[in-house]
Order: sequence, then structure tokens, then C-alpha cells
Amino acid sequence: MSGLLTKEKLLQIFEYLNERLKENQLQLELTIYGGSLMTMVYDNRPATKNIDCVFSDVNYTLLENILDSTKFTFDLEDGWINEEIKEPLKALIKEEKEVYRLYSNFKILKPKVEQLLAMKILAARPEPAKDFLDASLLCKGLNVDSKEKLLKIVSEYISPKLLGERQIAFIKYLGKDLGYDWE
Repeated sequence: MSGLLTKEKLLQIFEYLNERLKENQLQLELTIYGGSLMTMVYDNRPATKNIDCVFSDVNYTLLENILDSTKFTFDLEDGWINEEIKEPLKALIKEEKEVYRLYSNFKILKPKVEQLLAMKILAARPEPAKDFLDASLLCKGLNVDSKEKLLKIVSEYISPKLLGERQIAFIKYLGKDLGYDWE
């Protein structure tokens, strides 16, 4: 599991970040997505390889120094912080976040579960990405038992015109896996 971030390690990293932020009199807001969110909040993964996130506006020079010291202290691999999520977020009609964890100088936000499900449907990446497992878990948690219910949730966050062949096949397969006929 070398290089993987467990829930415990993520919590240690967040505590450490908060202490460094406090020392530098910085406040930071971080929104987590993807594997780090599924590992932290939904406990359906033992670990993740990076933290998919978006930072609030902050003094980037100071933040980079803090992130560098965090990387060194926890022996993290390059790319442990992944801000590539910014690109797919541009496709969202709206974004709804809630507070996940609050520290003295550090607030961690997460998207609402419905938004996360819509993002998983939009991504619809093949294995080894975990989009299918995540979407299945989220559907169960939201009691999504019909294609109509799923599409209603997805359309609140993503324009239906973004649903191409890959997403449609993903939705049909998801329905089948959940025991429904979503043809």
C-alpha cells in the first residue's frame, strides 16, 4: 500500500495542514472530490492515491511551502494533490457543497451526494477508475431505483446534452447491476 492514502493518513495530513496554516495565520478552504472523498466519507475504499481537490483563494506562495513540507513530512509522492478536477467542474450547472470537517484554520468541504453522483455519471471512466463502484454505492444510498430518478438528479447538475454514448451505456449497465432494467 506504499504511496496510498488511507482515511487515517488523510486525517493526519489534514491535522498537519491545519497546524501549518495556523502558524502562518492562514485560513484555507478545501473542497475534496473523487477517491479521497470516497475514502474519507463513504468508507468504500481502503485508500486513494491522491487528494482530488480545489483550494479557495489563498496566498499560493505560502500554501506551496506548506504543501511541500507536508509532502516531505508524510513522504508523499508527486501529484499527491490533484487539482485536475477543476476542468470537469466547469461542466456543472450548479455546485452544492457542504462542510465535511472543520479545523481552526482549515475548512474541508464536499459536494452534496447528488452532485457527486452526477459527476460520476459524467466521468463514466472504465476500470481501473472506480466511477462504476462509486455510482452504484451512491445510487443505493440515495435509493435511486429508476432511470427517471437518476436522470432527474443528473440533470440538476449536468446538461443532458453532455450525456453521450459512454454515459448512456454506463447508466444502462449501472441499472442492470442494481437489478433494474434501465434500457
